[in-house]
Amino acid sequence: MNEPQNLTAEFTKLGPWIYQFEIDGKTYGGGISAIGDMRVEQFFRYAPHPETVLELGSLEGAQSFILAQHPGVQRVVALEGREANLRKARFVQELLQIGNVKFAQANLEHADLHGFGNFDAIFCCGLLYHLPEPWKLIAQCPSIAPLLFIWTQYAAENEAHNVGRGLRGKIHVEGGTEEPLSGMSPTATWLTLDSLRALLAESGYDQVEVIYDDPGHANGPAVTIGASTATA
Repeated sequence: MNEPQNLTAEFTKLGPWIYQFEIDGKTYGGGISAIGDMRVEQFFRYAPHPETVLELGSLEGAQSFILAQHPGVQRVVALEGREANLRKARFVQELLQIGNVKFAQANLEHADLHGFGNFDAIFCCGLLYHLPEPWKLIAQCPSIAPLLFIWTQYAAENEAHNVGRGLRGKIHVEGGTEEPLSGMSPTATWLTLDSLRALLAESGYDQVEVIYDDPGHANGPAVTIGASTATA
């Protein structure tokens, strides 16, 4: 293991960071800890025994490592659009020696998920509201995994309009390609909660469950959803 002063320099070189990581009892990286993230806990309550997990939008890998270390999980494939985030995730992976995560680069605005195989569950946290056409991603999911867990922000009904395909939502301006927490395109589509539920049903999910609705979230209404096919 590298000496702490060398690790600090290496983390600084790869920065700036969003998430923080504990290496040999010392904290490195950004200001946000994924430890105790309620969304990960909700995922495992909804999908209690997944052996394989596909993570959509892994950022620096903070949640990826927690998913991978959960009892019974044998393999996590974590997809991320930005190469800089993947460099950080693989750097931390080597330090933590967590071997059952595979990181892969994919622009999830138009990626073909089928090339990554099939899974027991999909973990999609903090991604959908960064996509210009989220229906393209959701349409693929039922044939990839019988269980889908989503945390996303959504459009309030009083600010929504027709965004096509019979769906309602709003156009949200993204922060640009240099903003690590932004989407890859200038704008994204936030669907209303009703439209999101309808889209999941139309895409092939037989059951759509609102696990937690948070209309007063500081950054805009947010919702946690579980969706399952008949084979789940």
